[in-house]
Amino acid sequence: MKDENIHKKIEEVMQSIDNIQKASPRPFLFTRLEARMQKEKNIWVKLASFVARPVIALTCICIILMMNAIVIFSTSNSGNSLTQQNAELATVDEYSQVTTTLYDFENARP
Repeated sequence: MKDENIHKKIEEVMQSIDNIQKASPRPFLFTRLEARMQKEKNIWVKLASFVARPVIALTCICIILMMNAIVIFSTSNSGNSLTQQNAELATVDEYSQVTTTLYDFENARP
């Protein structure tokens, strides 16, 4: 009895997959998707595609390197005078004073 019931259910399941067909998308689905992706290009996508061009990227890198070189060479030529160095040392000495904190306890005996 159980075997007949199990075999009957197996046969029903096997027959249910006889008429299965391959799923296919609606007509012109891919065309619609491509049109939507082309339409959704905003200002940031356009800017990124412009900056990603090799000529623009190399030009930006060269400009940044030139600006860095100008800053480095203009500050190295000025040099520090002796009075300016002494003033800087004085401020360092002022900040290196010893301070006490609440954690420094005196050993006071009564």
